[in-house]
Amino acid sequence: MLDIQIDEKRNVILARPEGPLPASDFEGLGKTIDDYIAQHKRMPGLVVLPKGVPHWEGLAALRAHFDVVRKHAAILPRVAVVTDAMGLSFMPGIANVFVRARLRHFDVKDQDKAITWAGSTEVEPEGYRMLAGFPDNVIALEALGEVTSRDYEDVLIPLVRDKEKAHGKLRLVMVLGPDFDGYSAGAIWDDARLGLTHWRSFERVALVTDIGWITRSVKLFAPLMPGEVAVFPGSGLEAAKVWISAEGA
Repeated sequence: MLDIQIDEKRNVILARPEGPLPASDFEGLGKTIDDYIAQHKRMPGLVVLPKGVPHWEGLAALRAHFDVVRKHAAILPRVAVVTDAMGLSFMPGIANVFVRARLRHFDVKDQDKAITWAGSTEVEPEGYRMLAGFPDNVIALEALGEVTSRDYEDVLIPLVRDKEKAHGKLRLVMVLGPDFDGYSAGAIWDDARLGLTHWRSFERVALVTDIGWITRSVKLFAPLMPGEVAVFPGSGLEAAKVWISAEGA
C-alpha cells in the first residue's frame, strides 16, 4: 500500500510505500499531486518514506508508476527519500536517470530536514566549491547540489592532472554536507574513470560527511584503496585538515 499525506504548511506530499503496491496507489499519487497544484497554484515537494522493501504488484502497477514519473518529471522540483536501508538509500542516484526533479537521500533521523528541504523553493548552488587553506598538494572540495559529468570534466579532472604533474602524489579532501544531493549517471561513470586512471595518485583521501550510507560504503571499500582513507563527521573539517596535511603515514 501507499499511504499519502499532505503537509500544506511545509508544501510537501508525503508518500509511505510498504509491501506490494497496486496500480491504483500510483494513480492516486498522481491525482494528489495534480489536485494540490490546482488548489495551491504552486509545485509541492515529494517526500518518500519507504517501510521495508516496497515493490510493484504486477506489470500494471509498474506501468502506472512510470506513467506518474513521466507526467510529473518536469513538475516536481524536489524529491527526498528518507531511509536507513542500504539498498534503498541508492534510490536517489537511480531515480536521477529518469526524472528532472532534484533528488536527495536523508537518514531517518533527518526526516524533518528532508521535509523542509523538499518543500523549499530556494535556488541552491550545484557542483564543486574549492576550499582554501590547504597545502598545495591537497585538492579540497565541497560538493553542492547534484554533481554532474560537466563538473568532473571542467573542474575535477583538469585539477587532478595539473596537481599530479606538479606534485606526483596527491591528497584529497571531499566534503559532502547537507547541501549535497548526489551524482548524476554521467558523473558516476566519470568518477569510476577518474579512479581507474589515477588509482595510485592519491596517497590520502579524507571524506567529511554525516550521510550514513556514504560513510558505510567508504569504510567498506577503504581496505581496497592503495592509499590511506579516513572518514570524518560533518563537523570534523578541521580534524580532516590536520590529518590530510600531516607528514608521513
